[in-house]
Amino acid sequence: MYVEMNAWREILARTFEGFTEQDNVSPTWLINPATRRRLKLDKYYPEAGIAIRFIGLTAKGQGRQSDMEALDTQQRDETRAELCRINGVQLVLVDPLEDARKQLDQLLQALTRASRLLAQGDASMQHKQKWMPALHAARGRATKVHGILGKNLDQMMANLAESWRDREAGFGQDLHVAAPLPQNTKLVTYMVGQRVHHERFGEGTITKLNEGGELSISFDASQERTFAAALVQDKLTALS
Repeated sequence: MYVEMNAWREILARTFEGFTEQDNVSPTWLINPATRRRLKLDKYYPEAGIAIRFIGLTAKGQGRQSDMEALDTQQRDETRAELCRINGVQLVLVDPLEDARKQLDQLLQALTRASRLLAQGDASMQHKQKWMPALHAARGRATKVHGILGKNLDQMMANLAESWRDREAGFGQDLHVAAPLPQNTKLVTYMVGQRVHHERFGEGTITKLNEGGELSISFDASQERTFAAALVQDKLTALS
């Protein structure tokens, strides 16, 4: 569960880059009319009009729910979904232990619906011009993740979880390792567009070589990173 949850945190961080992210939030409109209590969303992206609810999670030490508790949970879930619908929010249910590709299909559908609702809604033209392209880009990023998951699901999810840990640690997109090679050193081993495998980050494509002795690699299950070529060669295997 730990790996899957971190992988999903990374998937959502990539998909909704540039959007406001609210965690464990209870919007003013998300009030259960039966109890007058606010319901929660695990993640909410207000500009996108999309919310995430993680399901299938059991707190440590929590036993099986009674029939009455299960009914209460079901009623809250149905109320949450209906309130989201009424307020124009696409609610996506994510079970981290289920096939991530199927879960991503639902997220892609929600992004498509959100784009359509925004285009047809009464938001200002300025708002639409800003966020409609952003939603389109978010769908593209989610589609890219969907594609890489098809190669080796378990390994790719593990790589995504590791990328999330890097993100939490504050690592940027570029990882510079030690000093670059002298400028007169030619990189004859690699070329732009070449596929390689890194012992930690997995498979990727070389996107840039420069005279300073650095190479940049866009990893399938991670972000683009830059390395000193002299110190990374023992960690790379050429695939093409």
